[in-house]
Amino acid sequence: MYLTKEEERMLSGEEGEGTRKAMELLVTLGDTFDAECMVPIKMAYLVKGPSVLRPGRLEQWLRNLGDQGAKFRCPTYAAQSVQTVLLNDEFHTKMGAIVSPGGVSGHPRNAFVLPLFGQNIVADGTAVVTYMNTFIGARANTLDPAATYASAICGRTPKFGYLLPENRRGKVLVNVTAKLENETDWSALGYYVSRYLGTRYWDVPVFHGINVEAATHDEFVTFCSALPAYGAVVHCLIVGLSPEARTLEEAFGGEKPKETITVGQDELKWVYDLFSPTSKKPDLIMIGGFGVDAPIETVHKIANMLKGKKVAQDIVVTVELNPVVRAAAEASGLTEILRAAGVKIGWQEVVRELAEKKGLRPEEFSFSIVNGAKRLGFNTLVFTDAKMCHYIGNQEVEAILLPPEKCVEVALKGSLEV
Repeated sequence: MYLTKEEERMLSGEEGEGTRKAMELLVTLGDTFDAECMVPIKMAYLVKGPSVLRPGRLEQWLRNLGDQGAKFRCPTYAAQSVQTVLLNDEFHTKMGAIVSPGGVSGHPRNAFVLPLFGQNIVADGTAVVTYMNTFIGARANTLDPAATYASAICGRTPKFGYLLPENRRGKVLVNVTAKLENETDWSALGYYVSRYLGTRYWDVPVFHGINVEAATHDEFVTFCSALPAYGAVVHCLIVGLSPEARTLEEAFGGEKPKETITVGQDELKWVYDLFSPTSKKPDLIMIGGFGVDAPIETVHKIANMLKGKKVAQDIVVTVELNPVVRAAAEASGLTEILRAAGVKIGWQEVVRELAEKKGLRPEEFSFSIVNGAKRLGFNTLVFTDAKMCHYIGNQEVEAILLPPEKCVEVALKGSLEV
């Protein structure tokens, strides 16, 4: 792989031992994927990092880079979800990052600064990568946390994959005939295509037939979270919305699609049926979650439905808000309405209360429902996005997919329709 003189200085150790180790990793990555060279990156998003529960050697490796003088060479934004014992706000700030109050799900609503069309970036988290590739037209690959940090330290990344224009063109045509009425329908659409394509990482799907004029940004964010949930899709094109797909012909670069599929009402129903109830009594209802926190518009809707009412006392109901949306909801009096109705604001509140009753330490769960629900006694759980339903399946619990308005109805009624 060709290296510039500056990159050679990094690799030789002239820019410090921490930078040398980071560049060494990137050279290995580039050679693995036959990259011809490196490209400068405009910015980096650190929203994942090593597992809080099992950071392994990665956490110490990154800490060592910082101790050896490594600094971020490009604008770097770190959401709070990357924090572990060693990699906290102080660590990221010392390295030159801007720590944003991004919450724990690391999705595009958390990013205060966005790249522009055609810019090369690195981002840790499939929802962010999908959003940047598809909606903005920036160029990003899915990298592991070590490579993402290394790229931010060196200010560049190997040029391969979706950084190459020829790999960004459409391969599979997805004709959408289904009527998408809410963000959960968008989530179901993304999840269905994710299941269909599986590990076909390079088969870029092109969505045609969507009424983009009726869509909202929040619906699209939910879609980008669900699209990589099951398989490996982190880049797609939506005709009339994606900047690289102003027309169907442009999306495919003048070529014919290698395959055509249709997603109609039956396909969306298949997703809803996959996550349908067998029990009438839910233990937990979560609006927003691991994939995407609830947007302010959804908070308004459910607050209006719950004003002056109470949810069933034997069901835990929680709304997941990132700090920005939470501040707006508190300023508008919406969180006060939700609390008065018996709704918890965030999974953290649920963990603290129930863990204490069961004699468990809240930190064991990393405040993630993905690994904590079963141990806290939940067996039937209702979610508003398909990604959450999919991820929770590792606990042998029943996951149910419903739109936010239906979730509120179930919370008030105290039972599901089976």
